[in-house]
Amino acid sequence: MGRSTTGKRVLILGAAGALALAAGNLASPAPARAAADEKGVAFFEAKIRPILATNCVGCHGEEKQKGGLRLDTREHLIAGAKGDDKTEKVVEPGSPEKSKIIEAVEYKNEDTQMPPPKKNKATGKTDNMKLTDAQIADLKEWVKMGVPYGTAPVAAVKK
Repeated sequence: MGRSTTGKRVLILGAAGALALAAGNLASPAPARAAADEKGVAFFEAKIRPILATNCVGCHGEEKQKGGLRLDTREHLIAGAKGDDKTEKVVEPGSPEKSKIIEAVEYKNEDTQMPPPKKNKATGKTDNMKLTDAQIADLKEWVKMGVPYGTAPVAAVKK
């Protein structure tokens, strides 16, 4: 009988140890996610916030929402463009190729170009307001990262 009890204790202690190790391994991705989030927020602050502040939230921010779209917070971006009878998704976190926001900044659709071309009052010509290739590449990378945002809403830069 003594052996049987000892064997059960060893088995139970071994199982408990395996669970503890497994729990430790399951917990380890959390710091990796936190580091990725920190990296994403740093990327947002350095590269994306200036693009949004200068080119987007003047028309798609807290004060004005052209097309029913706000880009000043992640929650509003994810919520999409709100129309009279529907909401249109504009970003697919992790998939720039499925994101309308990327289509718009690449000027792939003549009807939806962001920032939109502007008529130059002095010359009467239409000025191309398209973002630079580097800015578009940064936006694509940001969408691939899952569209991380900082904690403060993006405020428009007064021009």
